[in-house]
Order: sequence, then structure tokens, then C-alpha cells
Amino acid sequence: MNVFAYYNYRKYLQDYYEYRKSVQRYFSYRAFAKKAGYTSSGFYLDLVKGRKSLTPQMVPKFIVALGLTEKESRYFSLMVDFTHAATPESKQIIFDQMSSLLPKAVKTLTRHQQEYYSKWYYVAVREALSVLNVNENIQDLAFFLNPRITLPQTKQAMQLLSRLELIEIIDGFWRPVNKTISSGSEIASLFVHQFQKQMIDLGKAALDHYSVERRNVSCTTMSVSPQGLERIIHKIDMFRKEIVDIVRSDDHETMVCELNIQFFPLSKEMEKGGSHES
Repeated sequence: MNVFAYYNYRKYLQDYYEYRKSVQRYFSYRAFAKKAGYTSSGFYLDLVKGRKSLTPQMVPKFIVALGLTEKESRYFSLMVDFTHAATPESKQIIFDQMSSLLPKAVKTLTRHQQEYYSKWYYVAVREALSVLNVNENIQDLAFFLNPRITLPQTKQAMQLLSRLELIEIIDGFWRPVNKTISSGSEIASLFVHQFQKQMIDLGKAALDHYSVERRNVSCTTMSVSPQGLERIIHKIDMFRKEIVDIVRSDDHETMVCELNIQFFPLSKEMEKGGSHES
């Protein structure tokens, strides 16, 4: 298990348990708890599910049980702080410290991720190159996006995409390369969330700019159980994957579109007995 491939310790612990269980039949939450020196066998799962958080006092115990090296231990400790950080400013400070510990190859990938998702139009420009025939003249590309971007922004996007090897010249025109920027690792939420916020803002503007024939925006407010919550999130994830499959098999594209799926709590969660979490 490569700890440096993660930014959220809950996800790391989830994958660590599944990996250990796959290679060691008798590995269990109770076995890990005994090795880490705590008594509750359900604590590990509570951490993964977000019901509890790893305290500073427990971090060294988990490091021992996970068998991490000194450098991996420093990274894991920072990852715990990063996951718990409440503000973008504090996350950025911790993220910079985490980045200094990353292996060179992972550090380069992480920097590329941060650059690629720093502006919404970097991603949009890459997709637009599947529609337009663009060579040295990038003016049409600037005017194609909605909202329109400037020529300097278009040039900046093209230079970045070329440097990251996400586009290349094919038959005289710039085209996207079938290459993912995430490399299968969990992308740092710090900068992906900023990208998502930009796209959500564009979605709000689309309500005024496009007719109902050109968009689909709906709202459903509901009450659900914890089990229902998990089922809905899973369904949304499966739906998104089905959309990706449609896009992959699509051809003769004429426009660039954005799909934003939003599903989130509007209340605190009631605990058994009638009280609610603070």
C-alpha cells in the first residue's frame, strides 16, 4: 500500500484494510485494534465511515500498526491533519508540507493536477479540441466557449495542455490525448474542490442563459436513512459512469457540455434516541 498515493486518511485506511484482507484471510478489525493497542474493534470502521476522527494521541498507535517508515509516518500524520482541516488556508499549508515528502514522480503528477484544475477553461479547452479544427489560429477556440474567454487565456490554456502532454498535433490540428491526469490516485480535494465550485457557478448562470431544451436542472428535497444515503450515492456514481461510457462511444461532437451532480445533507443527522449530532 503506497501511502503517498492518498490525501485522505479515511480512504487510505479503507483500501489498506481491503488489501490486507485480500492477502491475509484472518486479518480483521479486531486484529488491527490489538496491534494498535486499543479495545474497540468497531473504531476502525467508524474512522473509515467518518463517524469518528483519529485523534493526535491515536496517530502514533496507528502508525505502528500500519508498519510505516519514518517518512511515511510524517506523511500519514500530515494526512490526518489535512483531512481534518476546516479552512482552505489551513489545508493549503498542510498540503504544501505533504508535497515536500512526496516521491518525485508523484510530486510531479500532483503539481500537474493542481495546474490543470486551477481554471475551469483549461479542462473546457481540452474538450473543445475534439470539436474544433484548431492549428496556429486559436481565435475561434476563444470565441467557442461560453462564457467566452480571452485570447491570452486561450494561449495560456494551450501552452499548459501541451506542456502536460494532454494535447498533440494530429493531421495538422490540435487534439486531446487519451491520457488521464489523475493516474488512478485520489486527486487532492484542495484544488479539485475549487474547480468544482467554478463549474457550479457556471451551472447557476446556465439557468438564465439556456432554455429548458438545452439544459436539465432539477431539485428534489428528501429525508433518508443512513442506508438510503449510501444507496443514493452509489446510484449517482453508477449513473455518472454510464454517462462516461456514452461519451467514450460518442462521435461527431459539436459542443462541450458540463455535468454537475449535486447531492448533499440539508440538516444534521439524528442519532438513536432522538438527539442529533452537533
